Amino acid sequence: MKYFTVEEANQLLPVITRELEALQQLQHSFVQFYDELERLRLSENPPDDEFFTIESKLDFMEIEAQSYIHNIHSFGAELKDIHTGLVDFPAIIGEEEVLLCWRQGEPAITHYHGREESYDDRRSLKN
Repeated sequence: MKYFTVEEANQLLPVITRELEALQQLQHSFVQFYDELERLRLSENPPDDEFFTIESKLDFMEIEAQSYIHNIHSFGAELKDIHTGLVDFPAIIGEEEVLLCWRQGEPAITHYHGREESYDDRRSLKN
């Protein structure tokens, strides 16, 4: 497992942000195609070719989403929530193994929490 300094994690934020934004856009599109598939599924005579096309798109979108998630994890970061853009970076503060906590939209990492704690338990790095 890689441990980050605050500076190292902050340097990765532009790359993580790009991957996260692409993943969120893909998730939005996935929901739209899935809703269309469900609409077709409930229709009396769903057109087989359209049904198959949408199913195929959903399969490829799932593979693409896994690729974005893998990219984020390959840097050593932990994606906690796609929708809110919550990402953790393992670190050592003092003698304690912690997670540097970042939420999409924040300009830099300013908080951390313990491994068994959540975003709600985060503490300021300035203390």
